[in-house]
Amino acid sequence: MDASVPGVADNPALFTAINKDTAELHHELVPFNAELAQRMSDRGVRILAATDAGDLLPRIAAQADHFECRFCPWAKRCWALPA
Repeated sequence: MDASVPGVADNPALFTAINKDTAELHHELVPFNAELAQRMSDRGVRILAATDAGDLLPRIAAQADHFECRFCPWAKRCWALPA
């Protein structure tokens, strides 16, 4: 990604979190990870290409009662679609 976004490898991201109880701010520099950035970019492209083609990507689980599916706000819609 450094070729398309010059300097991105030299400048880490700034992560900021806010404590909702005290309004205290936490700042942390996150170093750039070129391999992870490329992998996530490729994943996004794959998801968008599948969406454009009308393809359904594999679900995270094989059963609707999987613990992650039970907490997902989209579970009802997801499991109503054909596999």
